[in-house]
Amino acid sequence: MEIMRKRGKIKKWGNTKGIVLPKAILSNADLKNIENVNITVETQPDGKKRIVIEDVTEDKKELLEDLVGTVNLPKDLDVKTERAERKQKRLVKHELHH
Repeated sequence: MEIMRKRGKIKKWGNTKGIVLPKAILSNADLKNIENVNITVETQPDGKKRIVIEDVTEDKKELLEDLVGTVNLPKDLDVKTERAERKQKRLVKHELHH
């Protein structure tokens, strides 16, 4: 089902190419500036190709649901403390190299 269609242009940016997506398209798709997306090229039965851009939020939820129960974490694990300790180790390592 088609909801909205706008024209665009492929433009060169440095060594890459990109398409500027109109604000109306992004708004209609409910996509934000920093949102991660999956980009897929589909070939239609008539040989035409189309690019599909999908929000990956649902994929993350499905992945987390699939992982539940596959990893056994210690009951006394404090994620904030672990992150702080790893950050401190990286800072110390960085200081030693400079």
